[in-house]
Amino acid sequence: MKKIVSVILPTYNEKLNIKKTVAKVFEQEESLHGFEIHIVIADDVRSTDGTERVAHSLVKKNNRLHFIKVDPGLGVGLIKGHQYALEKLHPDILAQLDADGQVVPDVLVRLVQAVEDGYDLAIGSRFVEGGKNQLSLGRRIFTYGASLFCRVLMGPWKVREFTNSARAFTPKLFQKLNLTRLPWREPSFIVQPAFLHEAILAGAKYKEVPLIFKNRLEGYSKNKVFNYTYDVITYCVDARLNAWGLNIPFFHLTRRAKTVVKFGLVGFVGTLVDFLFYKVFINLGGFPPATSKGISTEVAIINNFILNNYWTFRYRKTKTNFWTKLGIFNLVSLGGLVIGVLIVKVLHLYYGDGFVDLGWRKIAYNNFYFFATIPFVMTWNFFMNHLITWKNQED
Repeated sequence: MKKIVSVILPTYNEKLNIKKTVAKVFEQEESLHGFEIHIVIADDVRSTDGTERVAHSLVKKNNRLHFIKVDPGLGVGLIKGHQYALEKLHPDILAQLDADGQVVPDVLVRLVQAVEDGYDLAIGSRFVEGGKNQLSLGRRIFTYGASLFCRVLMGPWKVREFTNSARAFTPKLFQKLNLTRLPWREPSFIVQPAFLHEAILAGAKYKEVPLIFKNRLEGYSKNKVFNYTYDVITYCVDARLNAWGLNIPFFHLTRRAKTVVKFGLVGFVGTLVDFLFYKVFINLGGFPPATSKGISTEVAIINNFILNNYWTFRYRKTKTNFWTKLGIFNLVSLGGLVIGVLIVKVLHLYYGDGFVDLGWRKIAYNNFYFFATIPFVMTWNFFMNHLITWKNQED
């Protein structure tokens, strides 16, 4: 009787790829002697391009192809897919691949063989001998950098690949994972390095096998570089703190604060713009500090609105158009402008136009006036724009 290897293919708008990927995965059975492949397509409920329709048509033709709908997120698709396989298919080996055609499916043969050789976990890797990363230069740098960061901060150092989904493992290992600690319900790609970390904590004996990773067959990548980078950094810090015995939910806390962090980064850029124009109006225009602060702040307001609208609050559902939001943003920021001007005015009246002499350089008091406004203005702007300008509005 043949052994069963279940392969989870998580999908989110993969109508153009799923048929080809399923066919290529089943083709690997020719090289997996003694094994029977079962595929579970775990389709994200947000998938609206017709993936489900295509999958159902394939399921009707093959009783070893299975389909489930899952809540949003790559991690949910993977974990729910494996749980379905364990309950319905009773596989000897659990495996997972990307459904977008980026991973050449022949890696499945090497993954299964590694588990058959006695390893609890087989990891598909672009960075071992025989592996290839055929993405663009920018994405190659990103994937290598993310894995390097995981190796340095989280470990273990000898694992080269942390960020792709191509893996196979024993049911026993999966059942030992701490799913309460694993952030598999987060709508993020962090489940990939996090799963590997949890497997190693569970005592997995692991091996990396080479894979070829190429550009998608069709469609576009759902990975967002900033979001994934942010999650990798905060998760690795969380793992390191826990390894030191500091049980601080750093990843959970910082993920909830992501909007604040992005707003803060925009605010930092806006501060540079504000300060640049503030000094230009004082030194070249001859304006008094309070007047310069008023003009430079308006320039920064426009800069910050554009960055916040297309980045920080990009996914907020609002019913207002661009120009209306710009008007609201200006009105809300007027409060911050007034706060900033008043602080500069009071400090200027009290301390005047003096300098701090550092011996090698003199620094004008007006520099300190400017920076004294930052914490008060940023606090006002974040909370008012969070509650008013980009407030979530249900349809």
